Amino acid sequence: MNNLRNELAQYIEQGVIPPYQYSYPPRSTYRPLDEGAWDAREVWARDLSNHQVPELNLYLHVPFCRYKCGFCNLYTVISTDQELYDAYTDALCAQIRDHAEVIQARRLRTVYIGGGTPSLLGTRHFEKIFDTLGSVYPNWRSTVEEVAVEATPDSIVADPEGFGRLLQLGLTRANIGIQSLVPQEIREAGRGQAGEDTIRRAVGIAHERGLPDLSTDLIMGFAGQTPESWRHSVDELAKLAPTTVSTYFLTVRPDAWFSRTGSYQYMWKPELYERYDYAREVFTAHGYVQEGSVRYKKPGRGGYVQKVLTFHGVPLLGLGVGARSYTSVLDYMTGSVKPSLTEVAQYIDQAKAHTLRPTTGFVLTPEERARKRLVLDTFDLDLAELDRSGLDAIADEVAAVLDAAESNGLVHRVGPGRIQLTPKGFKYRDVLSWMFYSGRVKHLDREYYEGLHEVNARARRNMGTPVRITGITGARETA
Repeated sequence: MNNLRNELAQYIEQGVIPPYQYSYPPRSTYRPLDEGAWDAREVWARDLSNHQVPELNLYLHVPFCRYKCGFCNLYTVISTDQELYDAYTDALCAQIRDHAEVIQARRLRTVYIGGGTPSLLGTRHFEKIFDTLGSVYPNWRSTVEEVAVEATPDSIVADPEGFGRLLQLGLTRANIGIQSLVPQEIREAGRGQAGEDTIRRAVGIAHERGLPDLSTDLIMGFAGQTPESWRHSVDELAKLAPTTVSTYFLTVRPDAWFSRTGSYQYMWKPELYERYDYAREVFTAHGYVQEGSVRYKKPGRGGYVQKVLTFHGVPLLGLGVGARSYTSVLDYMTGSVKPSLTEVAQYIDQAKAHTLRPTTGFVLTPEERARKRLVLDTFDLDLAELDRSGLDAIADEVAAVLDAAESNGLVHRVGPGRIQLTPKGFKYRDVLSWMFYSGRVKHLDREYYEGLHEVNARARRNMGTPVRITGITGARETA
């Protein structure tokens, strides 16, 4: 145990910055499933038996963007083709109807339309989506606690009336990507179309229209960013008073454009933790409370309900090309992890023909189910809940990691079986989460990203041998 305690202390002293842990196992571990081996109805029927209280998060993916941000490695494609938007919306609605039984068998808690830039869709597209959802789950507006959509500042400024119509349709939260309030950094992110003035106008429109929860974000680590420029962005965003703020460490992956520029490494500098400290100080002083390791919210107004529920183990049904579904049996996609307009067209055809099947994913054993909760949910976790999920098989390992975390001041013991992160634990949560990864998941994650690096000639020239593409590097990871 002393070795593990010292190892964790060393990671903290070194200021290691792993990628933000928002899913487990991560998308990088998904591999092609045997053809015909998995049927979505069977997966969800098996999942239902694993939950005492059947609930559901619904995620709808819209992959279209006007431009690609330099740090983005999400499932997105560049297109402003309205006919394609029409066909895609029809396909998405067909997929909603095909999953009627899955949705109707559970209490629908949240609806999140992500991307991509879903706000590129027109009012008629959203009306069709919401009408289709209503035909499957008539009282969804009464039971759903959060209806969210991702948007860019320029898409809101370009069509404020359309944004207002979304509020009439039931929108409660909009995630508006900001990343910085420093013009040079905004351009560095690849978002020159959404300059500082556009950002401020978009925030003003959201406030004027009465959006209940405006969610914004900032990123630490852009090339040319200084402690002073970071403090400027934090201070100015606090004045704009969104209800939710996320502050992310920049993670550069081999499949993101930044890996090709020569200005970045796959892992960033430990001194970025000082920027984390500044953001936490400012936002808490402005009345925010910390909801997660990256997120701050105004009490009673802000927050990210779908993420919190997913971390707590509520399953997520992901529909649309590139969308992931999280169950207690199988995490899966109906497609590959590599975006393309060709695959979007294939998705449209298959959705309309009702032939979509899980094709890529990760099968969850009881042990991996327990690890999923430990990776995601140490903010406040009753270990007794994991007894049904396979904790026994890894009990000694988990106990050792938690003892090491407690001795390093990262967790509180609350009662006989509940653990909660301390303020220091929030700061180093991603380090702790990585220590709960299974050896298999670490191997698959590293294999995927090292494979991408190997075929990225420009990145190899700029960066050489990949260092810390994934997680944290130590004796246990390299053995």
